Amino acid sequence: MALTAKQIVKSIVPPLLWNIGRSLKRRFVHSVTHFQYAPRGWSTPLTGGAHSDEFWSTFTAHEQAASEELIARIRAREPLLETRGDEHTKYLLFGYVLALAARHKTKVSVLDYGGNLGDYYWLGRALVPDVELDYHCKELPKVAEAGRRLTPEVTWHTDDAVLTGSFDLVMFASCIQCLPNWQDILVRAAQSARAYLLLADVPTVRDVPAYVVTHRERERTNLQILMNRSEIVGTVERAGLRLVREFPMGPHPPVANAPEQPMCLGWLFRRNPER
Repeated sequence: MALTAKQIVKSIVPPLLWNIGRSLKRRFVHSVTHFQYAPRGWSTPLTGGAHSDEFWSTFTAHEQAASEELIARIRAREPLLETRGDEHTKYLLFGYVLALAARHKTKVSVLDYGGNLGDYYWLGRALVPDVELDYHCKELPKVAEAGRRLTPEVTWHTDDAVLTGSFDLVMFASCIQCLPNWQDILVRAAQSARAYLLLADVPTVRDVPAYVVTHRERERTNLQILMNRSEIVGTVERAGLRLVREFPMGPHPPVANAPEQPMCLGWLFRRNPER
């Protein structure tokens, strides 16, 4: 019986590469998330005159079920890394950084800017169980409202006045790219970090300036910026922190008509201890 083209390719490709290719196909080809270069930048009108609040309302409704599932898994002491997509990479990175911030401490204060529904609070309790977490999330009002119901143990904030505080760890996970005024926010965040600043899962380009894209998901559209690596690292370093380590965090879905395709990166910065 004649082999199909798929069977021929599978017979000659090493199993590891075949599995990677299959994973990427699921992520990109069948993805319901779409990105497109927006040459008008942050002035790009959203489809049908929509407002970004509609995007985040839809996003929050979808994420609540996922957050409830994660909390249930943690409470049941089930494996944390058996999760959809590439979340396990962010989980491991967060656990590593939280453990660094918690060295020689019994209590750690964390500001999770754009912290969604408080998932990382639960991850922190599971990954570094012997440390008390003074955990703060800054979010949009509707997201914070849902977060308070789901995780009242977290202190919720809805404005940037929280950046006048001081925290052992300040973190942005998959959110800095959604902020039009990201430079100002990042400088203020660096100033509020007593020890560490973590940027995780940031879509990044290297050889072209940062550019804005439309992000369409679940029939809603929002805008975000894909960062230039030198610009974002330089912004934090000029604010007084030093780069400790850069983390590759996987591919980014293709961006239509983009001047350069992004990849996802993370960075850990630290404040130099006073002598």
